[in-house]
Amino acid sequence: MRTHACGLSLSVFVYLLVLAHPVPAQQIPPGYDLRTDHRVSGAVLVNSRPGSGGATLLMRQSLGEVRPFFGQMRLLGAFADKKYDQRLELLFAATAGHSTVQGLGIATTEPGRGTVVYAFDSPQTITQTLPVLLALAGHGGGQDPTRGLNWQVQYFPDGSGQMELPDGWQFTFANKGMVSAKGPQGQIERGVRSLVYTRAAAAQMPRIGGMGYQGLVCDPTDPVTALQALTAYSNAFAQARGISPSNLLRVVEVVSTPPVPGYAQAAFVDYEYETGGARHRAIQYILLGNTNMDGTWVLYTTYVASRSDAFAQNLPVLVRIWGSARTSQHVIHERIEDAMRNFREAGEIWQRATQNRERSLERSHANWTEAMRGTRTILDTRTGDRADVDLGYASDIVRKLNEGEPGRYREVPLRELVR
Repeated sequence: MRTHACGLSLSVFVYLLVLAHPVPAQQIPPGYDLRTDHRVSGAVLVNSRPGSGGATLLMRQSLGEVRPFFGQMRLLGAFADKKYDQRLELLFAATAGHSTVQGLGIATTEPGRGTVVYAFDSPQTITQTLPVLLALAGHGGGQDPTRGLNWQVQYFPDGSGQMELPDGWQFTFANKGMVSAKGPQGQIERGVRSLVYTRAAAAQMPRIGGMGYQGLVCDPTDPVTALQALTAYSNAFAQARGISPSNLLRVVEVVSTPPVPGYAQAAFVDYEYETGGARHRAIQYILLGNTNMDGTWVLYTTYVASRSDAFAQNLPVLVRIWGSARTSQHVIHERIEDAMRNFREAGEIWQRATQNRERSLERSHANWTEAMRGTRTILDTRTGDRADVDLGYASDIVRKLNEGEPGRYREVPLRELVR
């Protein structure tokens, strides 16, 4: 979508004038989510709501709502989609707590829903942190399937952690950081730790009722072997309870990754399985522990799964849920996106689903950078020569130059250079 620098409507300016009066800061507005990331400074306010109005109306409403958070707010510039009114960006300076910040506010609309984001940081670091903050907001354009869903942070039923879930999802199990959940896009199970006996150790276990040890038995040779043993073990319990077993169909790919401290091997496994007559696809993270003197070792697994016919559509949603979990095992989930980029087939699906969002973030960052730099490039379409001029006078300069030769000169916004 092509955007244009523009002035705001009088009603938006009125709201900005109201916001200029100091009020108690740091009161997070109802319905807004304040997000931060340990990798960068700054923060982002996010709100998504149902509705059918345009971006200008959405921003006008939002500016009144964020008044308790931003004690003072001063407009530095704006960019808008004039034709369809589906996107509006505000460059602003404000106060948050006792600090001066600069930031970018973005209002976007799509059928039945609108989203508003305020990413802000100190004036010294905002140009470096803005892309990460916008990504943290899950903000973007195009066909990103995570957009338009009502995301809420939910605490595990036993209070041992939290996870961000969209509408329609619910927890089915939780115990000391281990949790499972299901929803329209599939299911997730994470943090499951199992004590495993090697075959040699199991052979030495006492025989009860004429039978040997009935627990999970497997040598820690490789992640796929462990997955096969865990599936067979789970199926034995499923059959006893009249639940459909899971039959492994094929392993699509295995991506090895450095194990966390205390474990010997780690890998992400992309595979398909059949259960209840339906074909599913899963990506499972598997950690193999070191073998103890008594022949036991720890198997850690966490996975996301969806019906195979909807896997491409649901994968970004599942990965977002997966990476949002927060318990003492958070280090594992910081590696999820890196692993996704290393998969061939699943990685291509992930890239296609997110590339439009990434381009949108780059354009937003370019708009901000250009405004703060205060210059815009003018192109001579005949010679290819370029020159940087004052941003505020760029349109007037081009209009004047084109009086003698219409259409020869044009503005080149920085966002066009990052496409």
